[in-house]
Amino acid sequence: MRVESLKMARLGAVVSLLALVLATSFLAVSAGGLTANYYAKTCPSVDKVVRETVYRLYEKKGNIATSLIRFGFHDWFNGADASFLLKSLPGKTSEKDSTTQEGMRNEKYVDNIKAAVDAACGPNVVSCADILAVGAAAGVQVLGGPYIPILFGRRDSRVSLKSSADKIPPPQGDVTSFLKFFAERGINTEQAVALMGAHTIGRAHCVSFKERIYPKVDPQMDPKFADMLKHRCPPNPTEVHFTYFRNDEQSPMAFDNHYYVNLVAKQGLMGIDSKLYWDKRTQPFVVKYAKDANYWRKVFATAYKQMSEYQPLTGKQGEIRKRCSYVN
Repeated sequence: MRVESLKMARLGAVVSLLALVLATSFLAVSAGGLTANYYAKTCPSVDKVVRETVYRLYEKKGNIATSLIRFGFHDWFNGADASFLLKSLPGKTSEKDSTTQEGMRNEKYVDNIKAAVDAACGPNVVSCADILAVGAAAGVQVLGGPYIPILFGRRDSRVSLKSSADKIPPPQGDVTSFLKFFAERGINTEQAVALMGAHTIGRAHCVSFKERIYPKVDPQMDPKFADMLKHRCPPNPTEVHFTYFRNDEQSPMAFDNHYYVNLVAKQGLMGIDSKLYWDKRTQPFVVKYAKDANYWRKVFATAYKQMSEYQPLTGKQGEIRKRCSYVN
């Protein structure tokens, strides 16, 4: 009986182990066909190369990190396929022509990252979409945010449409539309509010929030904060596009939870920022993130990784671009 019991116990252990392996394997390929070991044979160092290159670029030009984070978001909103990087051509307006892309800069540095990857692994191996996904995660990390593991296997789109980017919610939008937009991408309310915490870094142009201070100050805004905005953004500037205000004046280059602290203090910059605090559906999460930075970082990391896996091109779809800004 004892021998038989041992056999049954061992069999049970084997079955449990097999189930665990199968479950792990399923999880590895369940994100739209992406896997952690996609480049295991062709470019095993890709994650390290991208992150180290981003760090070196950050040391020379700090705002490359904020740019990469924004690149990631704006690419993934329409599918993680590097369509955002494609330039417009005569008769073909790309996502870059949308007003939602105003203020984008530093795209040229994606070529530096790609060059480093191609040097390490050879050309036509790693897609621009995968490079952008890791680069965006690295941007979060170098600014003090959480480490976000990235799966691989994305292919590059041959198409980029302005009409797709036009659907990105504007900074003056309402919470209902905001939540609907993210829900359509598999992001729940808690995660959507967490992702907005990326506004703790970078800056916003005056055109993004001028309706909150002119002709009258939004009553849901701290009056002293409004005075600061008016000083920085006069009512009739010569070139509004080049006049801006830091999203978080206290620590504009630190990936911290000050964004939520500011919202609670009625110092949200853009309309949608402020509305997240005043809306009963989102306010509990704003308050929680303002009090618990570690919890916010955890939710943000999960949601950010999830967004990076939204509708990728895989297998024989798309291509691997030689230059990230143009189709082959």
